[in-house]
Amino acid sequence: MPPASQPLELEDHYRDKDAVRPFRLWDAVNKCNLRWRYYSDPKRAHMGALIECRWSPIGHSIEVYDARTGRLLGQYTRRVSSVQFTEG
Repeated sequence: MPPASQPLELEDHYRDKDAVRPFRLWDAVNKCNLRWRYYSDPKRAHMGALIECRWSPIGHSIEVYDARTGRLLGQYTRRVSSVQFTEG
């Protein structure tokens, strides 16, 4: 933990270099990780994001990222009659 005088960097909140399940889902609207949605395989993480996004309200976005590197793998956005994927 850095001293109180230094602010935490945004990256420190979601980076985990020793993660067993490094692929995680980020709620872009509420700006938090989705609870219980940590995956060891990126393919399963994308499927989980697609499922979560399908049940979300219109305009909601779910991002898939790698907690070891902080790299964005993709983003799913709920539209009126579909789910739009944007590659990261």
